[in-house]
Amino acid sequence: MPRFLTPGRIAALLLALTMPAAEQAAAHPHMWIDARAWLVFDGDGRLAALRQAWRFDEMSSAYSLQGLPRSADGGYAPKALQSMADDWVAALGEPQSHYFTWLRYRGRSLEFGTPAHASVQWDKTAARVTLVFELPLQTPVAPAGAEMQMEVFDPTYFVAYAFDAPGAIELDGAPRACRSDYRPPQPLDPATALRLAAIPADAEIPPGELSALTQKLSHRIGVRCP
Repeated sequence: MPRFLTPGRIAALLLALTMPAAEQAAAHPHMWIDARAWLVFDGDGRLAALRQAWRFDEMSSAYSLQGLPRSADGGYAPKALQSMADDWVAALGEPQSHYFTWLRYRGRSLEFGTPAHASVQWDKTAARVTLVFELPLQTPVAPAGAEMQMEVFDPTYFVAYAFDAPGAIELDGAPRACRSDYRPPQPLDPATALRLAAIPADAEIPPGELSALTQKLSHRIGVRCP
């Protein structure tokens, strides 16, 4: 059985392991990710894939590594880390998760092909793991004449993302005229933040009236190529 299952379920388990029972009913999100994204173009100037790197917080990293065999240098066996990467990406492909990533162009959603180049990297100094994976488009598209928009967020609000690091968003191999525009999530007013924080820890998805609110947490990356 995949270790990760879905990010939301693992986050709930993390909460159960680390927090008193009285606090478990009101604590969202459970997992924090420092993210990077590369929008990868092919030789014909078409967007061909989305590559991402998700660096998990220390608590989530520690939980995910429990029980993994260690290597002689005190790290983790490459085979075990690769197995973890494969399990995570497979679980993220569930319809509910959809890799927490959407790509839209001219009013329609673009479909991803089979994920590629998945790996898990372990930073011993920071005690954090990073999941790297690539989502190829089923059909590469040249974003000409209209904006193509990539969105990253967790509709269930178990996982919170940040694209704060310098160079967190890059165009890889794009024509010179292409430009990206990053739009961070809308700030939540205090009342909305409290309502989201009160989602039960064992909930699979937020209640219906709150589901739309989580879309405000979307990180949007627009791309235009004249």
